[in-house]
Amino acid sequence: MLRPFGEDLWIADGPVADVAGFHYPTRMAVIRLAGGGLFVWSPVALTDALRAAVEALGPVRHVVAPNSLHHLHLDAWRQAYPNACFVAPLGLRRKRPDVVFDDDLADGSVHDWSADIDHVPV
Repeated sequence: MLRPFGEDLWIADGPVADVAGFHYPTRMAVIRLAGGGLFVWSPVALTDALRAAVEALGPVRHVVAPNSLHHLHLDAWRQAYPNACFVAPLGLRRKRPDVVFDDDLADGSVHDWSADIDHVPV
């Protein structure tokens, strides 16, 4: 479930992901932007309870997969929030051509959320 982590910032733990025999914990962040919309970073499995908790915070405007490993639950989020802007790095676009992305997460890219969140590629 969502837990407060700071002002207008929440985190939620998801299920452990089994990737090539390795077991990774999953965690996402939700940030309320200045305009009231939500920015979802690295979405975890979308349960009914998580969806209700997220929607109680405001409308989901952006869903961001930060790298090519954070794609397991994008389909469910896309179905639940078809009007949200889905953003991914180019490597993930190539890995998941079945997922529709609206924008690229690239060095120097500017997004609607750029005034609220600094984007620093690592």
